[in-house]
Amino acid sequence: MGGIMAVICIAIMFICNQIVVNNAKGKVFSDIDSIKYNKVGLLLGTTPQARIGRITNQFFIYRIDAAEQLYKAGKIEKILISGDENSLDGVNETECMRDSLVARGIPTNAIILDGKGYRTISSVINANKVYGLKSFTIISQKFHNERAIYQAEHLGLDVKNLQAYNAKDPKSRRAYLTTIREYFARVKMFMDLINYDDKTERK
Repeated sequence: MGGIMAVICIAIMFICNQIVVNNAKGKVFSDIDSIKYNKVGLLLGTTPQARIGRITNQFFIYRIDAAEQLYKAGKIEKILISGDENSLDGVNETECMRDSLVARGIPTNAIILDGKGYRTISSVINANKVYGLKSFTIISQKFHNERAIYQAEHLGLDVKNLQAYNAKDPKSRRAYLTTIREYFARVKMFMDLINYDDKTERK
């Protein structure tokens, strides 16, 4: 019985993953020349240091790189940073990202902070419901972008022509573990969509 359950769980993860990957085709890009202009880029938050070991978080660095590239290439005019203003280790993700972008020459008046982006689903909901964005460019690693686009398109939001720019993927043991975790995150995403309550999510 245990073996059958394990096979079923793996099959569910595989199916959920493929649905998300297929949905993202033609919408996520690693080549900046393939990105169309959007006034706003939605930068998904993370902390500057990994919680384990307090080492530099390469996911953070590469997302900052990607946002800078888009802005300086004229692909976006504004950067909406959406993350947790009080994450588990007490770090304000949005302010840390803003400070890093300003240090790279991005003007403060081009940056908007959404400290209520506690989860990816919250970030895409807030972009549309709170900030009134119907079309925007999501900025994060590819796996994250694929999931964010699926959520934004299947929550009944008033959005269209979404696209994403892929930040570089770190090459580390932690990054490998994050990739594995993503399979579980995609299953949970479908559960979230089934049980989605707009009023609850936006509290």
